Amino acid sequence: MGPAFAAVCAGIAALLEATLGSRYHILDSQLQIALIFVVATTIVYGFSEGMTWAFVGGLCLDFFIPVPNRPLGSTVFELLIVVALVAAAEPLLSRRRYPGVIAAVAIVTPIFLVVSNVTSGLINPPSPHLGLRDLVLAAIANAIVAAFLSPLVIAVKQRSEKRDRLIWWR
Repeated sequence: MGPAFAAVCAGIAALLEATLGSRYHILDSQLQIALIFVVATTIVYGFSEGMTWAFVGGLCLDFFIPVPNRPLGSTVFELLIVVALVAAAEPLLSRRRYPGVIAAVAIVTPIFLVVSNVTSGLINPPSPHLGLRDLVLAAIANAIVAAFLSPLVIAVKQRSEKRDRLIWWR
């Protein structure tokens, strides 16, 4: 996966999160589709593609879901922290890609939400309190969605690994 393809896909994932993710909730938790794809891409493709997804996806999310008094790029910051955490744990998670993605999403989701809450709290008046129940439910909801979305990323990677021709669409 090249950087241009990763950037386009990150924009599409952010658009899906802005439209579908904001309307449909699992376990009373809003889905972070961009977060799921950032984690899956970092584990399956590596650090550089994960950084591309985090940067472009975060900027797109900030454009698609404008929050008053929140600076442009704050979502990028939060997703880059996720990429750093997943990249640090990648040797443990990449041996079994599918369960690794699900476990990483379940572990990183509460961290992402807390960093997002702290970032918003530093800039805006106090934000609502995130309870342990909310963090656990969000982690479970995102892990369920990761169980369905990560095979897509893994299949694309396996297809690119198996190709012997220069032209992939034949």
